[in-house]
Formats: sequence, C-alpha cells, structure tokens
Amino acid sequence: GGAKTEKDKENSKLYSTAYWKKQRIAQLSKAPLCAACLIEGRVVPAVHIDHVFPHRQDDKKFKINLFQSLCQPHHSLKTHDENQGLYNYYSPNGIIQYTDADYAKQITDQTEFTQNI
Repeated sequence: GGAKTEKDKENSKLYSTAYWKKQRIAQLSKAPLCAACLIEGRVVPAVHIDHVFPHRQDDKKFKINLFQSLCQPHHSLKTHDENQGLYNYYSPNGIIQYTDADYAKQITDQTEFTQNI
C-alpha cells in the first residue's frame, strides 16, 4: 500500500479519461488475448493495455504509442525490463526490444505503428 505518489495521481487522471477508456476497448476488441502468451503458444485473456514506449505522463506519448494487450504476469515482466531501458514488444513475429531512441522512428513508420486518434 502506502500513499499515492504524484505519479500515481497523474496516471490515474490519464487512465480515467474518456479517451483512454475508448482506446482500451478498441485495443481489447482488436487484440483480446495476451500477445506475449500467444508467442509462447498459450491462449490467455489480456487484462492490461500496455504502452510499448513508457509515456511517463507525457500526453503525446500517452496517446501516440504502440499498444499491446498483456496478461498481468507479462505486464509485470515488461515493467521490470522497462526499468532497464528495454521495451518489449510482443509482435506476431516474436519479441522486439525497443529503446527510447526507437520512439520517433516507430511513430513515423506507419506500417509498424498503429494509432487510433
């Protein structure tokens, strides 16, 4: 438990917006299963919509990002790797590891990058 940090409060604000609720439903209807489990040959319902590139409360990154559907264990695992500066994208072709440097490249490469804005 413990007190909510400023970061938690900012995140709650972002995640409770109508924009995000719509984004979440759109992503889950498009990809209802955990992308990481699928790579491992398992069919598991997703519970988290993950921003492949951490948004860190940046409004642009919050909205324009690469999204993936993940189960709770894989979301935790990804967050752990994220703290090492590696962002796991569980693509249909296997795991791709991005870094901050890839963000600009990915958002201009529309074949890889989808946005619902």
